[in-house]
Amino acid sequence: MKLFIFMGASGSGKSSIQHSLPISFMTNYTTRPLREGEIDGYHINQISHEEFIKYQREGLFYETTEYAGNLYGTPQHSIENLLSGTPYHCTKDINGAKTLKEGLGDRSVIIYIKPPSLDVFATRMLKRGDNESNIKRRLEYLKKTNEIENEKYADYVIINDDLKKAQIEAHQIVIKELLKAKGTYHEQ
Repeated sequence: MKLFIFMGASGSGKSSIQHSLPISFMTNYTTRPLREGEIDGYHINQISHEEFIKYQREGLFYETTEYAGNLYGTPQHSIENLLSGTPYHCTKDINGAKTLKEGLGDRSVIIYIKPPSLDVFATRMLKRGDNESNIKRRLEYLKKTNEIENEKYADYVIINDDLKKAQIEAHQIVIKELLKAKGTYHEQ
């Protein structure tokens, strides 16, 4: 089946878009703290740095990465479910997305969510409760790492200037790709 990998800078709207999808979310393990409104065990599996290293040594993760000082891991059992026929969506940085794409090939679809501008990006982060120093740090990170340039690795790019429109576009991509996987989609 297909894994829909959502990438984009923090604050781009990827969570609001992807959590509107009617397919299962692949919950990552991470050492980052929960954000306001997130549910531990659904949005993320929040664990300590020590637990993460232990699980990594035990082979619990299909892939791991570090982003903004936090560790993230894709659970091996979710990949096994995917290969058995369960579609999922997940959030990854460029390293995780590339690793999953290399390992899963055409079973993975990378969707990059892009804010219309960095000003809009900063405003969204402020609205969701991020403090100004965190926003400044994220903007500096974006510029330093060229995060916005990662869209070139995506199969699809959605510019999130209107949330409902972006959600519909994501739904259309998922439907198209699932039909392609079943061999029932034909370009018109």
